[in-house]
Amino acid sequence: MDSSASSSPPAPRAPRPYEPAQRGSSVAGKVYWAMAQRVALTAACIDGLYIALFVWLGSVPLALVNVVSIAMYLCAHALIRRRRNTAGILLIWLEVIAHSALGSLLVGWDSGFHYYLLLFIPAVVIANSGRYAVPVVLALLAYYLGLRLVCDHLGPLAPLAGQGQKIVNILHVCVVFGMFAALAAFYRRTILIAENRLLRQATLDALTGLNNRAHFQTLAGHTLTRIQRTGEPVALMLCDIDHFKQVNDRHGHAAGDRVLVAVAQVLAGQLRESDVLARWGGEEFLALMPASSLASAVEVAERIRAAIERITLDHQGVPVPLTMSFGVAQVASSDDLPAAIARADKALYRSKHDGRNRVTAQPLRAAS
Repeated sequence: MDSSASSSPPAPRAPRPYEPAQRGSSVAGKVYWAMAQRVALTAACIDGLYIALFVWLGSVPLALVNVVSIAMYLCAHALIRRRRNTAGILLIWLEVIAHSALGSLLVGWDSGFHYYLLLFIPAVVIANSGRYAVPVVLALLAYYLGLRLVCDHLGPLAPLAGQGQKIVNILHVCVVFGMFAALAAFYRRTILIAENRLLRQATLDALTGLNNRAHFQTLAGHTLTRIQRTGEPVALMLCDIDHFKQVNDRHGHAAGDRVLVAVAQVLAGQLRESDVLARWGGEEFLALMPASSLASAVEVAERIRAAIERITLDHQGVPVPLTMSFGVAQVASSDDLPAAIARADKALYRSKHDGRNRVTAQPLRAAS
């Protein structure tokens, strides 16, 4: 035997049918299995109502079937809660398939027990890839048509008296409509959650929660377009954490991340909601401040600088001193974003050159 082959890691297990594409500890997987537990409990409660109905209609066999169904749903709920997900889902499948067959054979096809089989179609298609969804749906279709043929051939084995079959059919229609609506609402909510998560990943910096560079450029572009029409004053503030590399080198990147988060919180707390704030890259932050003159922007920057200097951080009992340098520039109505950033960067460079932990302004007349 080849020793290299015996020591190679095993191939990853292919997902089983009836499992959502994202499993384990993923958010989608947790939501899916939480929904499966709710379905099992809801179905058990509905079967409890059916017991009373069939006792009233005089069908003891169907009442007993629903007693067994309740036990199966409760077992499925317990299995899924203990993360024996595949066993729980298969038990739900077994209950619905057997219950629909027994109900249809005893009371007749027109009673509508077969409607519950249709609930599996969206669940199978959405929760599985085509590799599993297509054959499972085709198998479900074959079972559905086969059950119809058998029911047509045998007829009701224990028909309900009077209007019993019609009452059961109407109740089944109402329940299935409600379950389809609940299933659609669940998948809609899942899609919205996924969209919001993707939007946050595309627009926000993962560490600080501020706008990322690309989203800042988009928002700032809209703001600059607006001020070209209105002529309102706009300032740009570029700031940089002093000696940030030394923080990482002396205390580690975990301490550096804490510094970045602390600075982001101060910036977000000191700026207005109308200001556009972003982590520009590394230890640099950038803010576009509409309806703000150069003088007022310098005041805000000085206030932020003082607040940053007062931050008390320590890493493993060792204090981490923290200061920032600022460059503030007035944005001309004819400026594009790169030109405005270049002017603020020039002011920031002077702050660094003059000793750091200071605010430097770059008026329009000094742009050259």
